[in-house]
Amino acid sequence: MPADSDSTRHSFRLRAALPALLVAGAAVAAAEVRVQDIARLQGQRTNKLMGYGLVVGLDGTGDGGKNGHTLRSLMALHRRFHQPVLGPDELKNTNNVALVAVEATIPEHGAREGEALDVVVTAFSAQSLKGGQLLTTPLQFALFDENDPATQEILALAGGRVDLPDAANPKRGVIRGGCTLEADFFYNFIVDGCVTLVLDDEHAGFPWAQLVARAVNHELSNPAEGEAVEPVRGRRVVAAPAAEVIGPKSVRVRIPSYELAHPARFISQVLQAHVFMTPQQQARVCINRTTGNISFTGTVTISPTVLQIPGLGTVAIGVGPDGTASPGQRSDQAVTFQELINTLSKLQLAPEQLVAAIEHLHRTGTLHAQLAYTE
Repeated sequence: MPADSDSTRHSFRLRAALPALLVAGAAVAAAEVRVQDIARLQGQRTNKLMGYGLVVGLDGTGDGGKNGHTLRSLMALHRRFHQPVLGPDELKNTNNVALVAVEATIPEHGAREGEALDVVVTAFSAQSLKGGQLLTTPLQFALFDENDPATQEILALAGGRVDLPDAANPKRGVIRGGCTLEADFFYNFIVDGCVTLVLDDEHAGFPWAQLVARAVNHELSNPAEGEAVEPVRGRRVVAAPAAEVIGPKSVRVRIPSYELAHPARFISQVLQAHVFMTPQQQARVCINRTTGNISFTGTVTISPTVLQIPGLGTVAIGVGPDGTASPGQRSDQAVTFQELINTLSKLQLAPEQLVAAIEHLHRTGTLHAQLAYTE
């Protein structure tokens, strides 16, 4: 599907040391967009398991000698295995042990009992976890409710050798495959005979939601060969569109009654439906204050104006020096954002000057686009 100019994302970065503005623009490659590329099923999400454990075998970088929580955990460990309970005074020099938080993430499609997942281990006050070994640690749901027994169940066991993926951050380690699930995790995608498609943030909005609903309805109106049909004289009967928009990020799809017993094929068909056209992107200018990058999407325009830049003088955008329209241009004809950038790039502006100019145009209503910021 060819991409038009409205679906192009442009980005710029201004460096004070460069004589001109660096411009990089790339058109979106022609590609087919499927529903599953821009949306997920409601209920398709990750879940966190969490616990507190002890990492042992550290080379003097632990917190056992100075952290009361670690000392109490060591004493509880002794009691658990029927060993003589040592007092705090006897453990005050134990610096090869560290108290850590242990986390594991259940994938968005669920997991089965016995499956091994990676574990993230984070020290509370130890200097480093290098060379450490996590003792077997029970994990529970991170959302703990003392009044709900289901959240208090032990759902996994974690343990193993701690690796440091980032040497600059020795307080955070990873145990590959260090978590073994003790229960199955199934997610329910069907509610009241329907599934709900949730658009991602980049495609949220009624235009995209409407196109997704249209794509699903078009796909379901053309069943594949051999597809089951409703038993009404051998014909497929559609009383109403299966997909409907219920919000700027949500499209609800009704599952036919004859598909409810085995909905996998139907859901797969919905997710693989092709969005056969795309809406025009919203005009937006995004400024990253940290990197100095400026990007824009959609058709961003500027009303003809004269811009006063402190220290540099007057800059005419779309108008001549006398304030009239430029040759060959109407007085009310908008200027593209690209033309604005080309004009300002010749002035070798500092990053903060360019940002100030764009913000001024936005405040005065001359810049016809939303203005957003990132860090």
